[in-house]
Order: sequence, then structure tokens, then C-alpha cells
Amino acid sequence: MIIPSIAVKARTRGSSLLEGLLAIVLFSIGMLALLMLLSTSLIESSNAQYRSDASLLASGLIAQMWTGDRTVAGLKSRFADMQSVEYKRWLQSVQTSLPGITSTSNQPSIVISDDRQVTVTLRWQPPSESRSHQLLIYASITD
Repeated sequence: MIIPSIAVKARTRGSSLLEGLLAIVLFSIGMLALLMLLSTSLIESSNAQYRSDASLLASGLIAQMWTGDRTVAGLKSRFADMQSVEYKRWLQSVQTSLPGITSTSNQPSIVISDDRQVTVTLRWQPPSESRSHQLLIYASITD
């Protein structure tokens, strides 16, 4: 039996419109996924920059400890005392390099034990996040 062309047109009417709408929906979902991927990569890129800056700051502090007086008393007076010039200078560079450090939160800390084991803790909080990040560096300052 031969189907008249009018009957075929009636059955396929609107299918092109439906296919077009489906293509637009799939394209939109793909574009949203790409935008989410881009925003996530930008956030992670910023976080990597902050981690790198924190690592450089802590490593620089440890390098300063290796210069000058390396006795326990000398290390504590130069770096563990919050009123010392070296500590204040380092704290200033930390506050300008890392976000979210205030006088009440995310303050860095330097702990120097009697056997010259040094623990440097840096904390920062990116503007777009509700929790802070932390970097711990352990070093042993010897003669």
C-alpha cells in the first residue's frame, strides 16, 4: 500500500522543531558544564598560587634561620618572639601575600623546640571560601 504524501507530512510535522529544541538543550548543558569547569579551574589556580606563596614564605623564613645565630636562644629571640624585628618583617610579608589574615584569625605561628626543631604554620582564607587553608613546614636547624 502506498501512503499518500499528505499523510507522511502530517506524521512528521513538528519533529524538526523537537529535534532543534533537543539540540539546543544539549548544547546549553554542554556550555554550562564548560563554564563550571572554567570557574573551578580558576579557583584551583588561585589556590595553587596561595600554596606556592605560603611555601616560599615558610622556606624563606627557614633560610633566614640558617643565617646568623643558630642557638636555641638566638632562634627564639629572632623568630619566636612576636616583637622581634625579623618576625615583624616576616609577618608583614605574610599578611601582604596571603589573603584572610587578620589580627584575630589565621595568624601564622613559629614554634622552636629546645632541640632546634622548627614548626612553621601558615594559614590563609581565600575570599571565595568559607574555610581556611593551612601549610605546615618542619625543619631542623643544626650547627
